[in-house]
Amino acid sequence: MKKVIKKFAAILLAGVMTVSMAACGSSESNKGTGGTGTQTENTTGTGTSDAAENTKSVEGKDCTIGVAFYQDTGLAVDATKAYLESMSDTLKVTFKYTVLTQTDEAANLTKIQELISSGVDGIICTMDLGMTSIIQECEAANVYIGGYLCDYNTSYTSAFDQVFKSKYFVGTASDGQNPDDVTIGTTMFNSLVEYNKRNTEAPITHVSMAVFPVWAFPSQQAGADQFVAAVEEYNKTAETPITVDPLDEETDVLAFSPMNTTYFSKHADTQAIISFAAGSAFVYPTMVQAGVDKDIKLFTTGFDGGEEANFGTAGTGTYQQNMVTAVESINYPLVLLLNKINGVTFSDQPEVAERISSSQIVINSDEDLAKFQKSVYYTKAATDAIYSPEDVLNMTAYANPSATYANLRDMLAALTIDDIK
Repeated sequence: MKKVIKKFAAILLAGVMTVSMAACGSSESNKGTGGTGTQTENTTGTGTSDAAENTKSVEGKDCTIGVAFYQDTGLAVDATKAYLESMSDTLKVTFKYTVLTQTDEAANLTKIQELISSGVDGIICTMDLGMTSIIQECEAANVYIGGYLCDYNTSYTSAFDQVFKSKYFVGTASDGQNPDDVTIGTTMFNSLVEYNKRNTEAPITHVSMAVFPVWAFPSQQAGADQFVAAVEEYNKTAETPITVDPLDEETDVLAFSPMNTTYFSKHADTQAIISFAAGSAFVYPTMVQAGVDKDIKLFTTGFDGGEEANFGTAGTGTYQQNMVTAVESINYPLVLLLNKINGVTFSDQPEVAERISSSQIVINSDEDLAKFQKSVYYTKAATDAIYSPEDVLNMTAYANPSATYANLRDMLAALTIDDIK
């Protein structure tokens, strides 16, 4: 990551900045027609761009971007909103927010239509539900859309041409890894091994798992398979092998509702739950209800706030790993939207929109927790962000002609615990 940051710094120095550089275009007549960044884009085509080189930075236009979250509030959502608002003046963007559902396609389409009717120039969407209809709405309104905290796997596998090949879809930054680029199982396994190294007198030797439904989060099932494979390989030479209970469809697949207490009778010998699903919200409360939170450890994704009281060596010591996607990963769709709205594109921009995996912040020690508590994710203070508003502006093609898509992708896919200031 240090090499990436150095490379980014060199690009910033090479770019010719103007004092009043900023972001987008607010009026319907200006959408997709202005700007002369790295390349100017022909917005009348069908997914390809006729671009001309330009080495001058330009001032972006005022614009409005809607952000459709998966819930109205919460640590991650509140931190993301605070981070976006901190960039509003520098990027000249007004942000509007709405909330989508995980089950109602029609309701989500209505929410997007409401954003479009309110005059947004672009949308960042955290849900892949009804995207074909949503893309059609965006195309009709000349509004660009990108993804965040979502791998868009349904669209990727069943509506690729309609969504990813649409010139109005800029791509998405996944919540962690894409299904074809999974590392979460290995990460969970490594955290378990590190715990056992710290606790040689009482290592964890029997674990169970929890996931969300595969149709919604295929990467979690892939991660569970990867975790099992890692344990099996480890057991070939381990003095103290680890037993992993196979996933039980009835108790271990959480249909976006809290874990049932019958989980603990199904897994009577478990010493730790490896929860690829959001354990803070869907597993931990049930552990407390069943009175097992002092006896069973939890390795999970997500961090909702409050986990620190029982993390590592604190309190009951229930939480032994939490894992989150950095708030700053929203800059991937944001920068691509700003480029589109200003009618420019990177010289190395792919012709077809991509989905990129996001490196995650892994917290599996007291030291990691202390560092995480200095991040914008935890503090909701924009000054704690890895990238400042000026950094993000300089990632755009219109403000910095030397900026590239490759560097945007590399930087925003490498946001880890070591990168927190």
